[in-house]
Amino acid sequence: MDALEGLAASGALESIGLDRRKGMWAAGALAEIDPERLALSPGVEAPALPGMGAEEEHRADLWSTGVSNRHPMSFVRDQLDGCLTAAEALDMKRNGSRIKVAGVVTHRQRPGTAKGVYFLNLEDETGLLNIVVLPDVWAAHRLVVRKSPALVIHGRLEYHDGVTNIVARSFEPIGVQTVQSRDFR
Repeated sequence: MDALEGLAASGALESIGLDRRKGMWAAGALAEIDPERLALSPGVEAPALPGMGAEEEHRADLWSTGVSNRHPMSFVRDQLDGCLTAAEALDMKRNGSRIKVAGVVTHRQRPGTAKGVYFLNLEDETGLLNIVVLPDVWAAHRLVVRKSPALVIHGRLEYHDGVTNIVARSFEPIGVQTVQSRDFR
């Protein structure tokens, strides 16, 4: 029944008249039916339930299908005063500029040859940024950087030969629900 619940959560049952919540309710009731029980499905009719909001639909899409047509940062962008989008940061091309960016951490890695430097990929609704975290900054903010799925990063823009990086100096966690990052050593 996980498959039926996943279909319901993704909105795939709307074409047969079941919105996401009603479909999930019905999937739960149908999960009670098995060969060891009578073929009755008590409670298949859903009570009056409110529709899902856009953020709830987004989380349901991620849970049920692993993809969504909205980026999690789009739900908090208006609360991020002074944060540039990835596209804005990439368009700056001004080496040494102090900037603030925000996004979901998609990758964390520390190659053995990098002398303690960590690298993050930060994604928002406009693109990806490369983040460089020097050893002393990592040590000062280790818990936040390791545990937070989304971050506000204060840093310095580094632009050279068409490549843009952000050299981080501090971090703030953002309360965004998203998929987990892929972390490498």
